[in-house]
Order: sequence, then C-alpha cells, then structure tokens
Amino acid sequence: MSIARKLKNVTENRTSAAFGLALFFLSAMCASSSTAMEFPEKRQDWLVLKQHGLGSDEVITVLKSLPSQDVRANYSQLLSIAWGFESLPNGLPTDPEIARGRILYAAFDKILGQDGIYAMSRTGNGGRTIYYYVRNFSNHSSALKEYLDSLPPISIKISLHDEPKWNSVFDVLKNVERTK
Repeated sequence: MSIARKLKNVTENRTSAAFGLALFFLSAMCASSSTAMEFPEKRQDWLVLKQHGLGSDEVITVLKSLPSQDVRANYSQLLSIAWGFESLPNGLPTDPEIARGRILYAAFDKILGQDGIYAMSRTGNGGRTIYYYVRNFSNHSSALKEYLDSLPPISIKISLHDEPKWNSVFDVLKNVERTK
C-alpha cells in the first residue's frame, strides 16, 4: 500500500477560544537537558501546556515562537502523525509508551532530516499527535512507509496538507497569549 493511500486529513479543533482559556503555562523547556537527543522539544525553546479535562489531561508541547516568514514559506506542508497508546486513567501515556514515543520521534526525525521541522505535539486521551512542517515530503514518503510497515501493529494516522502560515502553531500561541 502506498503512503499516499495512508494519508488522511484528520483534523480536530482544539484551538477554540474555550480550549485556549483552559490552557496555562507550565514551563519553558531548555536545551541543556541530558535527554536532548531523546526528546525533540529539548532542542529549542518550547512551551509545555497542560489542560485538565473531565477525567483526562492533555499536554501540548509547542515552539515558543513562530520561525521567520521565510522558514515558514519553505516548510509549508503540515505533516501530522497520530498514534494511540495504552494510557493511564488520566489519558496520559504509561512509562513503556513514553519510551516507545522516544523511539518514534527519533525515527521520524531521522527520516525527515533537514526537510522537516518538529513544531508541536498533543498528548492525551490515549493518543499523541506530533506535527512537523515539511518541504519535499515526497522525498521521504517511501522511507516513512517502510518504517511504519516495520512496526508491530500500532494505530497510526497520517495527514499531510498545505499550511504555509503555520496556523496550527499560531492558534495555540495566540490562545496562550490571551490567557496570560
């Protein structure tokens, strides 16, 4: 099966005003941690936001600010990779699932290389979605398909669509600003 047939546009509006009001700033992540190679969010300045919902939590990790207009124009496609996992009662991943997430992040980073910028993740309700802004995705689709096919059965959904203004990241940052 080709990666093109696996790509689906999966969208969920979690950037509404009501959602934005529920967000609050937890901490800024720094690049000095010894786990910098394990978590992409350790590479730059990041915001880690946590929403407490009815019976479940959601953690959003997002770039602290948008890159320059030139960078956004060059990385104009949003690649979303969502997977389900075994969760704790609050919807967040178990320790083994956190370890699996580290492996997936490293593989996706290696596959996309310099053609992808990791920009955000959402974790909660038994799933995680990571967002990369990419250029030249067609150069990497075969490698991504090969990697996904090599995994044991796992629930993964992939979507790719044009988003040259980085609206997904912009909307989260805008809501954070409003709640400060």
